[in-house]
Amino acid sequence: MIRRLGMGDRTRNERGAIAVIVAVLSVVMFLSAAIAVDLGNLWARKRDVQKQVDVSALSSGWMLPMTTSNRTSIAADVASYLSKNGTTGQDLSNVGAAQLLNGDTLDGEVTFQNSDGTPCSDECTRMTVIAPEANVPFIFGRIAGAERAQVQRQATVEVLGELPPGFDMLPFWLPSGCALGSAQVDTEQGGGGGGGGPSSSASPTATESASAPSPTGTSSPSASPTSGVSTGLPTGVHGLTGPSPLSVGPDTTTTISSYKITGLSNKIDRASLRFYSPDGTFWIEYAAQDLKKPEAILDVPAFQVSTEVTSQPGDWTVYAIVRQQGTGTITASTNSLVFRVNAPVSTPTATPTTTPSPSGSASPSAQPSNVPVGCVGQDRGNFGQLDTPRKDMGSGQTSKRLAVNIAEGLDHQLVPYTFAPSQPVTKSCGTPAKGWIAGAAPDNVAIDGRNCILGDTGNDGPAIFDGLIAGASGHLGRLSTARVGNATTCPGRSNQVINGEAINNDVLSCFLRNGATLDDIAQGDGVTQAMLAPSVVDSPRFVWLPVVYATDRAQKDFQPILEFVPAFITDETQSTSASSDNGIQVNGNSVKTLTVFCFNKEALPLSAQSPTVTYGEHLRSVVRLVD
Repeated sequence: MIRRLGMGDRTRNERGAIAVIVAVLSVVMFLSAAIAVDLGNLWARKRDVQKQVDVSALSSGWMLPMTTSNRTSIAADVASYLSKNGTTGQDLSNVGAAQLLNGDTLDGEVTFQNSDGTPCSDECTRMTVIAPEANVPFIFGRIAGAERAQVQRQATVEVLGELPPGFDMLPFWLPSGCALGSAQVDTEQGGGGGGGGPSSSASPTATESASAPSPTGTSSPSASPTSGVSTGLPTGVHGLTGPSPLSVGPDTTTTISSYKITGLSNKIDRASLRFYSPDGTFWIEYAAQDLKKPEAILDVPAFQVSTEVTSQPGDWTVYAIVRQQGTGTITASTNSLVFRVNAPVSTPTATPTTTPSPSGSASPSAQPSNVPVGCVGQDRGNFGQLDTPRKDMGSGQTSKRLAVNIAEGLDHQLVPYTFAPSQPVTKSCGTPAKGWIAGAAPDNVAIDGRNCILGDTGNDGPAIFDGLIAGASGHLGRLSTARVGNATTCPGRSNQVINGEAINNDVLSCFLRNGATLDDIAQGDGVTQAMLAPSVVDSPRFVWLPVVYATDRAQKDFQPILEFVPAFITDETQSTSASSDNGIQVNGNSVKTLTVFCFNKEALPLSAQSPTVTYGEHLRSVVRLVD
């Protein structure tokens, strides 16, 4: 007989099965919860360690690039930040430079790489920081046989070079010796709107490889001026040494690297050499440069003297001219040297003569055109415009393109040119016909990364007027108050009106902070962000200008970019207030003179939005996480 199960029997059997299932699931759920707790703790610890290495790498990244001399210092700095930001489970009792450089990643490590990630031993722009192991004990995971886990994280940072935003970049260029203090575009000086002729400047790094000619006389300067030529300047306390007379042939080009200026005080911020013509009627200035730091003796960088001097035989009188920091006082050296241009062989040789300036006559003037003009005691005509392309305009619209580039800034990114250690520094990138120097990217197409600009020694007054004031090709003038945010913000100043156009009338001094002066921010070093309000970059008069290696403004080929300097459109100086023109003098619908005040970029805040490029010595460093 088959016995049927009753309802009560079925219930008892099901209850037993459910109990077993619940017991099994309870164990599974308990283990899952235990694993979840431990994994959550592990995840949180990984996050903490990642934050630790990110902060440590970023905080020490300002010391990059790593060199053989600062490698240990960087590691020590990283170790200090790892300790400050240490997390639970790390043994940081012995963390230091030695531990981080011992090749053992388990106790933390700092390694250095090139920008492409390959290992590096010197001039390294990347750094990877590996945190010491963090021990994470498991609470419930032990049930499954796992007692702990080790957590390590790493961060890689790279130092990059800060570039100016395109809108703030004006299509003008400065020679390297005129990059701090006042500088001026002059469209009327010299005949034909030539901008006053070329100016000569050389930085200590921008030297030519040719050697100086052998002196034919003693190298000791005379105790008094060697000729009757008067500078018309007060005499300072500094002297000039070098070969005197230094003789060269007629119509030659000579590289000179043998002059020194002595007895300089720490209050001198700019210096140059001034060659006075044999008849004392004009002068030509060479090797203008900003003194980045106080020095008692200045080895004048190599510079070239060409036919602007050597086409005129006779004894040229050479003085050292310097400018006093703060006051702007210009003084001449206590002595002068002779640069002798021999007479042509084809003509009877005559003893070079020098005609003293008549007593009471005017001081010698700068040559009106086609000769170098310096930056010491002459701010006129010492920077010129750029012929730079635009993506939206054709090659035949030079003036309109210049005006739009002034109004809107450049539409592509310029970058500095970096000479290789073994590569001779030159002021020219070459030409399309003769070829380019290695790594040259001429600015003849509107593409980012151009490092060689095409300078023009003249300046287009009407195009500058349109770009700054009237507007061009549907674009408002750069300074026009019709642009949103362009109204004058400096207290006590109202908008400026030029030819019926209202423009911004800010001055740089109203952005100074904490007792700083214009002279303070125009120094080569010791400049900080505390000196200038960050809002200065919001003024339409704030601009950036490229600086070139050029040793004279006669250079018209493509020129390598050395660096970029911030500037402000104003005729304020260290010792004078802004005039009613405030840096823009007009003649009808043309700008007659445009004056800017250049200052040290260290006064500006670093912006996370700034474009960057591979780091170079003349760029401010920006440290960013790359891995």
